[in-house]
This record gives sequence, C-alpha cells and structure tokens, in this order.
Amino acid sequence: MRLASGSNSHAVLIGCSSYDDVELPPLPAVRNNLDDLRTLLTSSRNVALPEERCTLLRDVQEPQRVGAALSRAASGVDDMFLVYFAGHGALDEHGLLHLLLTGSDTRLLGWSSLRFDLIRQTMASAPARNRVLLLDCCFSGRAIEAMGDTASLYFGQLEIAGTFVLASAPANTPARAPLGDRHTLFTGELIKFLREGSAAEPELLTLGAAYRHTARILAAKGEPRPQRCGTGTSDQLALAANTAFRRLTVEDVPERLSSAVELGESGDLAGALDALNVLAQECGRVLGAHHEFTLLAHQALAHAEGENGRAIDAAARYALLAGQLTVERGPRHPDTLQARHEHARWAGIGGDAETAADLFAELAVDASGALGPGDVRSLSCRWQHAHWLGVSGHPERAAAAFAELAENYGSSLGERHGDTRAARRNHAYWREAAGPA
Repeated sequence: MRLASGSNSHAVLIGCSSYDDVELPPLPAVRNNLDDLRTLLTSSRNVALPEERCTLLRDVQEPQRVGAALSRAASGVDDMFLVYFAGHGALDEHGLLHLLLTGSDTRLLGWSSLRFDLIRQTMASAPARNRVLLLDCCFSGRAIEAMGDTASLYFGQLEIAGTFVLASAPANTPARAPLGDRHTLFTGELIKFLREGSAAEPELLTLGAAYRHTARILAAKGEPRPQRCGTGTSDQLALAANTAFRRLTVEDVPERLSSAVELGESGDLAGALDALNVLAQECGRVLGAHHEFTLLAHQALAHAEGENGRAIDAAARYALLAGQLTVERGPRHPDTLQARHEHARWAGIGGDAETAADLFAELAVDASGALGPGDVRSLSCRWQHAHWLGVSGHPERAAAAFAELAENYGSSLGERHGDTRAARRNHAYWREAAGPA
C-alpha cells in the first residue's frame, strides 16, 4: 500500500458538462467533478501531481484532441497513468462503447464520439506500472442498444489488461446529478471519500477502499452499485492520505468485520476479500498475530478467498491458522478442529486430493477422540476422508471406508435414514469404480 508518485505519474481528466446535440441533457456538475478531482490529485498531501502532469479536458468538441492528450500523457509515465471521464456514453448497433463529447452527434456515433476501444489500446500500451480508469458514464439520449445483455457488453469492454477500473453502473438514463448537488452522484461520493477519509480505513486511501466505500454508500441509497475490475495489487495503490485515520482499536473490529461479511453476502465477494485483507493486516499490526480478533479476521479472509475461487490460497491460510491454533489451544480444540477441517477441504477443492485424504484421516482420529465417534462432526471427517480417497485414485479404499460408514449410520440412525442411504450409494459407486476384485 503506497501513494502514487506524482513526479512519475500523469492524470488526464475528461468531462463534458454541455452538449450540442439537443438529445443529450447538460450535466453542469461535471465541471465541478473535474476541478475538485484535480485539486485532490495535485494536493501535496495526496498524489502531489505537478500541474503539468494533470491534464484537464473540459467540454471537448473533437475526439482527436482527446486522443492526442492521452497519447502524450501515456508515453512519459513510469508509475501511474490515470484516466477519468464523466459524461454521457452510448453503445452503437454493434455493442461498441462510445464516450460522448460536447460535439458528439448521437446519429453519427462512430464519426463524432470517442471510441472506447481506442482508449483501451492507449492504456494497455502505456509503460506505467499502474494504469487506472475512473469512468462516470451512463447510456443516454438516442443511443442504439445492442442485442443482448447491455450491462455485460458494457463491462466486458472495460476490462483492460493490467488496469484497475472503477466505473459507475450503467443505466439507460443520464449520468446522475441530483438537482443542486455540486457533483454527479458517483464522482461526488468518490471525492467525498478521498477528501474526508474514513475512520474505518488505514493511513492511505487505496483504489480498493474507494470502490468498497462508493459501492456501500450508493447501494444503501438504492442506487446501482459501482463495478470494478483489476489485476495484481493495483487495488492497493493509494490516491490520497486518510484525513480521518485513527489507530485501530478492539472496539472497531466487530463492525468492520460485519461490514466486510455483508459485502460478501450481497454478492460482492471481491469487495469482501479486499476489506478482510486490510482488516487482517491491521489487526496483526495493531493487536498482534495471536489476538482473537486477528485470528478471526484471518479465518474470515480464508473463507472469502475460497468462495472467491482462490482455493489454494484459502487452504494455505487455513493451514497457518490450524498450526497456530494447535500450538495455542491444542490439536483437539473445537476451533483447531474447524480450521483443520477447512484446510483439508480447500486443499481438496484446490486439486490436491491426496493431501486432503491424509489430512481428513488424521482429523477423523482427533475429532473422534475429542467429540466421540458418533458425533456428526467426527462422522463428517470420516466421510470426507472416504470421498477424497476415491478422488485421489484409491476407489477400493474409498468403497471400504463408505461401507464401514454405512454400517455405523445404519446401527445408530436406522437403515432408512438419508445419511445411511447416501453412504451406501457412495459405497456402491466406489466399489463399481474399483472394478472386479
């Protein structure tokens, strides 16, 4: 996590507040968007961009002027190349995104507007280590919608290799600018966050934090949730110092943990992952690696990694947790058993079935000793052991393990119980997979 280097960065801020095409309503707040973003980025407290490295293009008529400015800015940047656009946008009949300039004619999109694929090419070829696109753009006017899912077409074009993208959600309405407000809705929340900071964030306000904040605030207002995509550690690049920063306390953790979990439950797994990663690091630094809340944050982060498709990372993090809990609370403590269970499970999901089977075999012994052989958690460990034995290429051993489980379930739960019948089906499946004896 670090601030972008102003002396090695360049920002191009593009905004159109008025349009010659009568079908495109004016967006007067866009002028304030540009001025206030420029003030933030050039502030010595933040990125400290020199004036000549923060290009402002207001109410541009011709797309070639924008293209020339982007090409010049991109060629001389080592650290961050940032492009911001606020105004109207449209999809043509082929589904291609166009950013509408003051002189754009919605009946002649290809000739009069800024084609987004050209911006893609310029950003993708820029030598900057970090490329950032901030897009406050909605569909409006006489735009011709392409066949299919408009949102998918829109966001599919925003994915630029090696670039962090933060965009307001698309809609067939003008960019939102509530009457009398100084800024458009999305940019206003972004500026407010960068200017005022947040007590829930560390010393620097990163791109990932900006996304989490705008997504949470706008969703709470019933507005479309902003979208983001990024690669590597680009979300850890900071645009501003956090003016509201205060040292993390024990009292802060439950609320921040709850907020992060809510992001995941709402479907924003990437946002939850970012928030939990920041929280886990802060807890470790401030409260210590062995503090209960630090362990809880890492546990939630491991779960989010797994749910976000990062099974190997989840398994590795649960392995560290299980090792630490084993030392501090013993191998048979309920918390340790749970961490060991998740380590084994995600190892298997991540493709290491052999390790999963070995881990569940050890876990089954300890779970039976701690909870009793008939406890549902003990039986679950044995079930998982049998399953991963089969997956790892030992169907005959899996069949034998499920046969024993079926007998245990049958004697305790009855032959008609669902678990008993499921164990017998698994026994039959792996026996057939093993072939003739």
